[in-house]
Amino acid sequence: MLNLQEYSSWLVWLFPIFSSFIVPLFAKLGQKARSLFVIFSGAITLMFAFSLIPAVYSGSPVIQPGIDWIPIANIKLGVYLDPLSVLFANLIAFIGLVVLLYSLSYMAHEEGQTRYYFFMLFFIGSMIGLVMADNFLQLFIFWELVGLCSYALVSFWYKKPEAVKAGIKVFLMTKIGDISLLAGIFLIYANLHSLSYMQVFEQSKTIAMPILTVISMLFLFGATVKSAQLPLHTWLYSAMEAPTSVSCLLHSSTMVKAGVYLIARTHAMFHGVPIWLNSLVWIGAITALIAAALALHTPDIKGVPAYSTISQIGFMIVALGVAKSPASPSWFASIFHMISHAFFQGLGFLAIGGIIHQLGTRDMRKMGGLRSDMPFTFVLFIIVILARVGIPPFSSFFSKEIIARSVMSTGNIFLAFLIYFATSVTFAYSYRLVVLTFTGEKSKYLEKINVQEPPRLMLMSSSILAVGCVILGFFGGIIGEFLNVNFTFNLADFLNVESLFFAITLIIGGLPVYLIYQRRIVPPERIRSGTLAFLDRALENGFFFDSFYGAISRGFIKMSNIVLGVLELGIMEQIPYIVATGSVRLARFLLYRFDKGLDELTHLTARAIEYHGLRIKRTHGGALPQFVTAAILGFLFLSILLILTMSSV
Repeated sequence: MLNLQEYSSWLVWLFPIFSSFIVPLFAKLGQKARSLFVIFSGAITLMFAFSLIPAVYSGSPVIQPGIDWIPIANIKLGVYLDPLSVLFANLIAFIGLVVLLYSLSYMAHEEGQTRYYFFMLFFIGSMIGLVMADNFLQLFIFWELVGLCSYALVSFWYKKPEAVKAGIKVFLMTKIGDISLLAGIFLIYANLHSLSYMQVFEQSKTIAMPILTVISMLFLFGATVKSAQLPLHTWLYSAMEAPTSVSCLLHSSTMVKAGVYLIARTHAMFHGVPIWLNSLVWIGAITALIAAALALHTPDIKGVPAYSTISQIGFMIVALGVAKSPASPSWFASIFHMISHAFFQGLGFLAIGGIIHQLGTRDMRKMGGLRSDMPFTFVLFIIVILARVGIPPFSSFFSKEIIARSVMSTGNIFLAFLIYFATSVTFAYSYRLVVLTFTGEKSKYLEKINVQEPPRLMLMSSSILAVGCVILGFFGGIIGEFLNVNFTFNLADFLNVESLFFAITLIIGGLPVYLIYQRRIVPPERIRSGTLAFLDRALENGFFFDSFYGAISRGFIKMSNIVLGVLELGIMEQIPYIVATGSVRLARFLLYRFDKGLDELTHLTARAIEYHGLRIKRTHGGALPQFVTAAILGFLFLSILLILTMSSV
């Protein structure tokens, strides 16, 4: 009898990858056949992922024999089964299936649907393969494959120049981090001659601390770029040119969390490196605040969850930075916040996709008063706000409380201030989005169109994530037990001083939005043109990160052109002339030397003949002329005799 559990760890990522290549074949049978096959593939993938839970519920990794892949380097193709990998696999498969259902309606009238579903299934398989890999080389290959899918899906509407530019930007910026990660992998192999997780984690203590520090920072840079953290975070907002369903799956719930997964996976290896932990803390905290500020300013309805994702991942990074080990509560808080974020941010993107689908615009300045026309969507947004901000009993309340408690335990007041301030701004930008979109009067743009709720399939798909946002907090204890973290969830334990600070930060963040955007006691235009104009300009330009990178790129291109000009005009064009001139001069020199040598050889030969002739003349003492005269007379005598004989005949 076939043991499904034995093969599920392979089929959970191989099946969707294989299915993606069959999508074009089903497309030949019609749109309905293709849609059914895509949903079937997503459901089977989720079934394979779910079947892995019992195998790892004990908490210890399940060792499975690998397949010889690169024998000369002692690298095998295998899967790493432990609670973390299985949890991520189930999350990816579940969100993937929900997004595929949503896409049936959202993408119904778009061109290139076969290409879209190919890359979506290929991404799901590659992302699950990334978290199931049992060695760093295998992880890196899937790391690159999900990046390829991201590029292809961001550029899906390739007829739009901005989509193509965004795809290129996403591809190039993430490749900078990929190079850093690859360099770290090379250093691991150079020191341990293995890339297997089990062997590397066991032998990592034998690596010299300076080398281990370099490896940890290379991994950190690769992870932070993939998860859109400072300083190379700007690619995520550009990725919003993709269809909103893609933004939900790749750039909110799964792919952008690959960096978080990598840090959590290698935490046991690097937690003894102080600079690694400190870098995590400060990168995460600063990113959380800056991205939240950008979300508060942008008029783009997709820009809000994009910057929010960057900010919320910052909270996860901070939690991993203050964690002392993978068994600490803050490590668990990071993973739990990652799960809750996948649900509420995914719901936010799906709800926003419904609005864009109906209105045809992403500009919140063209919206307003949608509550009466889209009441169900309004309820979904309220759930998003409650879950994102962390109102009990939503899951992010527990995860953020643990993070705040862990940060406070460090004794770093400034770090705690950054975290609470970022939490305050989180509520501010969430509240502002609802006010600009659903309250007030309708804009002139909306008065010209017939506004109604999105199609039922889109609402149904969104509702699945909404239910998850509501009930996930009650499963915190079960998830903690599954991750082998000794932590008890009790709501009463969270009603403490940190909760009071948390409530105060919400009031501080919400009150200005209420006064400025809802009551309009102080119009936002006056604030932007007043004493805070410089801050408005900085926010408008994303704190000039892209401008800075653009200046560096232009400077690099200019320097390259100068170097090219020097090489091409100053050197390369002169090389043929130099070679030709040198060849002519060399030929003339050789010809001159050859002629002169030939003349000297002739003179030498003549002198030698003359010299030897004189010696012969002296040796024979005058007898030679007599012999020559006798020979000539004899020759003449024979010639006359021959002539007379022939005439007589």
